[in-house]
Amino acid sequence: MSFSLSEQIREFEQGLLQNQVAIVTGAAKGIGQGIALGMARESAVVVIADVDEAGSHVTENMIRLSGGTALTVFTDMSNEQHAQRLVDAALAQFGRIDILVNNVGIGVHTQGGILAMSREDGVKIVRTNLVEPLFLTQRVAREMIARNIHGSILFTSSIHARVTYLDPLYTATKAALEMLVRDVAVELADYGIRVNAVAPGSIATRGQTDRTYPFVPLGYKGTPTDVAHAMVFLASQKASYITGQTLTVDGGLSLAHEAYWNKKGFLKR
Repeated sequence: MSFSLSEQIREFEQGLLQNQVAIVTGAAKGIGQGIALGMARESAVVVIADVDEAGSHVTENMIRLSGGTALTVFTDMSNEQHAQRLVDAALAQFGRIDILVNNVGIGVHTQGGILAMSREDGVKIVRTNLVEPLFLTQRVAREMIARNIHGSILFTSSIHARVTYLDPLYTATKAALEMLVRDVAVELADYGIRVNAVAPGSIATRGQTDRTYPFVPLGYKGTPTDVAHAMVFLASQKASYITGQTLTVDGGLSLAHEAYWNKKGFLKR
């Protein structure tokens, strides 16, 4: 089948995610905000889910000012009732969910690592990073199947699913997410639902302007927009034959090893 030039131009103008409804968790700032804005630029309707309500409204206003459509739903992803309410709100407002981005994630980042973390912190990390995203995925998948929607479910993982970070529960939950992606992708393939992840490396957030970073082979930190581009691609029909995969977006950081550090002069002989 061939398309006329006018049809190709119209398709481009409509965006890769035209007429699709996307839930993005943790979208009030940083990488999540970048994903929400990136999907809105590709004509998706975006449901912003975050515990930071003020930041969520900032993201919503940015989308609206650019001509897009967005809805903010206050959501604490460590709370099961909040996650279910999020889905209810999206369906009540828009009648469907085509894309779910499980982006929210937290860590402890204590100096003492496993020897210093509290049980309370540990339980919250596992619930926020793994348990609730799993059951949010379950609920959204059920809604997609009921409506015969061949949707896309995405997760924000991290290169620290495979590279140590001295934050053992954060890294363990990210590693578990990548296995979850592979397992659920096989199960949901019967329904035409694709499941993938993006694993960012060092990303400049919180207003960082100087992105120079010698520890990354490309020489600089990425941006939330870099992650958003990967998410948009995986959510779109351009990735219609991709499922169960994790796409690394890190400028080569996770590939660096002794030879790299030695070449850069970071190791003393």
